[in-house]
Amino acid sequence: MISNAMESALKYRPYSVSDLRDFENSTNEILNLIDSSKRVFIATHENPEGDAISSVIATGMFVKSLRKEIFLYNKDSIPNNLKFLPWADKFHNEFPGGPFDLIIIVDCGEFSRIGNNYEELLGNGHKIINIDHHFTNTRFGDVNLVIPDASSTGEVLFYLFLSGGAVSSKIPYSPYKVFLNGKLSEPLPCGPKERKKVLSKIDDEIALSLYTSILTDTGSFHYSSSNKRSFYICSILNEYNIDPAKIATELFETKPAEMYLLLGKSLGTLEFAAGGKIASMVGTKKMLSDVIKNSSGSRVSGLYEDFVNYPRSIDGVEIAIFFREVSANEYRLNFRSKSYANVAFVAEKFGGGGHKFAAGCKITGSLPEIKKEVYKYCEQVL
Repeated sequence: MISNAMESALKYRPYSVSDLRDFENSTNEILNLIDSSKRVFIATHENPEGDAISSVIATGMFVKSLRKEIFLYNKDSIPNNLKFLPWADKFHNEFPGGPFDLIIIVDCGEFSRIGNNYEELLGNGHKIINIDHHFTNTRFGDVNLVIPDASSTGEVLFYLFLSGGAVSSKIPYSPYKVFLNGKLSEPLPCGPKERKKVLSKIDDEIALSLYTSILTDTGSFHYSSSNKRSFYICSILNEYNIDPAKIATELFETKPAEMYLLLGKSLGTLEFAAGGKIASMVGTKKMLSDVIKNSSGSRVSGLYEDFVNYPRSIDGVEIAIFFREVSANEYRLNFRSKSYANVAFVAEKFGGGGHKFAAGCKITGSLPEIKKEVYKYCEQVL
């Protein structure tokens, strides 16, 4: 049975890169809304990861380049491995005072996921732009640029920035039209001078942010979201002054010792279901407090990030789940599937959402009962 939230999402036909007219209308309206605004609020979902933070930063830089006042927001701390990004220190953890002309939400399937008290941002007469790639997105914006078959929100922003460059340079060229029927044609079919103008809204720091976005949401090109488009876009971004090796080191090889101590505790909870096709791990508040009691706060943000990938990597496992305790009898669940199981539908059963192969939700209850219920729905998609 599909919940009301999913029914609401599915009654809209998702955009894809082949929906050229929808994409053209959305990008033009987004550019016009930004142009007519002065003060812009930019945010993403709580408990952010690489695509979310990188997309906020890239969007902020783009809007700032258009001489707008911006405010970057996230409810939670920036994960330690993302603090190398430009503007990572410009995020606010509280809603600002004063009115905004425009709100831009990126990489977030539902407006309420930006955090508690989100209602404070509603009903003030401003427009909301929703830029995302989750197929469970509820289309909550006044303008929605949602491309579920994009590898990441960073990829969607790349198309938007190309459109911005073409418009500002008065070039009669539509970057999205090269993705006819979802297949890569000539990505930048123009001469060197026109190409430079089309790419003019992307500078070195935006390129770094977009590359990080795509790299993290494709699992460093391990996931099925890695495709011809994502590789091509990253080849374009590598023409800028970025250092892919350094980015990879910061993201994947700069882990605090506390993370490995925590991983050791969590691995002890590894269990299997459905004949070994489902594997899960648990992270509790006690585990975390035991590890961080002698550590500084700057070293412990995002310690549980990517733990779900450990059970996913086990031979024979199709669905991996990480149960993270966030408060008494409340757990945040991360789902990953390896090749075919649609874990987004499982997450949606509990009010969450995401992608076919990566999703999440929050559940309240005792852990044994939560596991029993979650495993039951996982078995239905195996």
